[in-house]
Amino acid sequence: MRTDDDVPFRTTTETVGDAVVVRLAGELDQVTAGELSGCLDGAVSSVDPPAPVVVDLTEVDFLGAFGIRLLLDHQDLCLRKGSALMVVASSPAVLRPLQVLELTGILGVRPTVVDALAVADPA
Repeated sequence: MRTDDDVPFRTTTETVGDAVVVRLAGELDQVTAGELSGCLDGAVSSVDPPAPVVVDLTEVDFLGAFGIRLLLDHQDLCLRKGSALMVVASSPAVLRPLQVLELTGILGVRPTVVDALAVADPA
């Protein structure tokens, strides 16, 4: 967990049913992307397909290019494994860059973790 005066950032990971939920808070950019990469690597390796890795960005204040690239890279890793990576976002700071780049459908963006988990397990 990283928290300094310049770039506060934290991650937590939990298992919800078969899914792995990674929650982030702070700014996701070049400085913090490495920490998230390690966290997502662990989530991807621990999830049992077809369960998803859900990345909750509802407490993220800034989403930069490095963060977006990281999400796309880990989505690719999930797909190769037979799983999916889904993004939870509701703030303009996160949604706007994903909308401009037309990535909301590609990353399976949902407004809440509950919605993302419901899509992943429609039973």
